[in-house]
Amino acid sequence: MRALLCLTAFVLASGPLAARAETCPELPDTEVALRRSMAKEWFAKAEEAEAAADRASAIRRYACSLALAPHPSTAYNLGTVAEKSGDLSLALDGFRTYLKLAPEATDRPSVEARIIALDARIADLRQRIGPQTGAEAPTRAAGPEAPPAGAAATPGATPPSPVGSAPARGSHLAAWITGGAALAALGGGVALNLMARSKMTTCFNQYDAGTAGALDRCNEAKPLAYGSYALFGVGGAAAVVSAALLLWTPGVTATETPPMAFAPAFVPGGAAFVASGHF
Repeated sequence: MRALLCLTAFVLASGPLAARAETCPELPDTEVALRRSMAKEWFAKAEEAEAAADRASAIRRYACSLALAPHPSTAYNLGTVAEKSGDLSLALDGFRTYLKLAPEATDRPSVEARIIALDARIADLRQRIGPQTGAEAPTRAAGPEAPPAGAAATPGATPPSPVGSAPARGSHLAAWITGGAALAALGGGVALNLMARSKMTTCFNQYDAGTAGALDRCNEAKPLAYGSYALFGVGGAAAVVSAALLLWTPGVTATETPPMAFAPAFVPGGAAFVASGHF
């Protein structure tokens, strides 16, 4: 039976520990002057991180500055750094927020073109790493090959071992179980991340509308974001273990065809491990 396995491990440089090391301040909405002052400080720190090629810190600091006092330049810089780091979804959010904060921007056509290009790249990546269907049905039962017609059996000869030996089946079973756990963790991480992004979007919209308590939505998004980072880390580790178990087949010699082919591929915000072969 042939199957195609796609395991995605999201590698995020700014995890929960890094976020705690540099926490964005929480200020009341009434402290307008203080919020703007802090936003300028975080913007300057983000520019320093970007100049030092520390994109993870730059993204975190631009996002904090944007939450404290939304500004078109901050949103544009956030989108640019996110695009360079490979987080295409965050880059889209940044550029769309930029156009929302600066609807009459002179570079609007070029920014809209970047948004269209990012949408196309995301759609292409989703199509490339999407689930495969229509797996081939087995054409014959597994087992030792019958000797050619008219061939005499060699007395005392030991028949060759079938490909699906007990140790290999055991490792593959463990790999599928681990892979299922990885997919479950990654799915939970994606769900939490989407919820966090939704609350951040609500925060920005309410802030633009002058709604009191808009920053509460941003604060509610933090636990969801940190939880998604943790699930991404667990899912990524489980994906690597699953791929390793699938690649490891006891008793396969150098002249035999391994049951798996393995190659990495880049996706928004991380990397994907793509393995294919027969089991």
